[in-house]
Amino acid sequence: MKFGHDMHRVVRVSDAEWAPYFMQYKLLKKCIKQIKADPSSPPVAECCERGDCEKATMAKSAPEVAFFRALRFELQKSAQFFRQAELVLEVRRERVREALRQLQDEDRLGLLEDAPDRALRACVTYYRDLLLLENYAIMNYCGFSKILKKHDKQTGFTTRTQFMRVCVAPQPFTRYPRLMEMIREAEDLYRDIAAASDRIRGTRSVDPPPLSPSSSSQQLSTLGGVGAAETDALDAILNLREAASRIREGEEDPAAAAAA
Repeated sequence: MKFGHDMHRVVRVSDAEWAPYFMQYKLLKKCIKQIKADPSSPPVAECCERGDCEKATMAKSAPEVAFFRALRFELQKSAQFFRQAELVLEVRRERVREALRQLQDEDRLGLLEDAPDRALRACVTYYRDLLLLENYAIMNYCGFSKILKKHDKQTGFTTRTQFMRVCVAPQPFTRYPRLMEMIREAEDLYRDIAAASDRIRGTRSVDPPPLSPSSSSQQLSTLGGVGAAETDALDAILNLREAASRIREGEEDPAAAAAA
């Protein structure tokens, strides 16, 4: 399956407001085609014979300059969006924490009757968006790696390794420990909210179904307040998360991906 199709699937299940902030893979592919079609771009072999360095040669090609200008713009856009989205999710984490505190407070049992259901829905929605941001990070990282691989294959230049190391690796969507910590905490919050909800309702679950990458819509639907729309969306996102992780593993370790 082509990477562009995988990217489209992730964009489709993400928040519609996120769509402009995914790296524009198709646009960059068009830039590469323009490089190939440009008669002023000499073959790499010819440049090597003249002793020209790659960087100087690429600088003479207007389509090459346009490609890397577009690439850097997409990189800056993706990094800025990831930082902002992570901050928004930190605010939402505090809201879910507050919902749990209110459910656990014996003096606040006069809450709205559907407070437990609302808290569960809020936690599942928050967890869903955490996973979507993780998918965003993975797919954008892989997108930059793959478009550079395509560029080098089409032009004969060797730019991918250095650009990924110098320009992409320092970006916040490459390594994101804070996001991963929020994902793990959301799983704990969900368990605690489920337990507090049982106490308020006067029921007791032997073991609330887990909110984790192994969760299923059938498990989650056993809890009040979590509807089919939320659980079906979560199933789709978790499946995409697994697929995106495999793509990233293939980009970072091609030998391992080939052996799998």
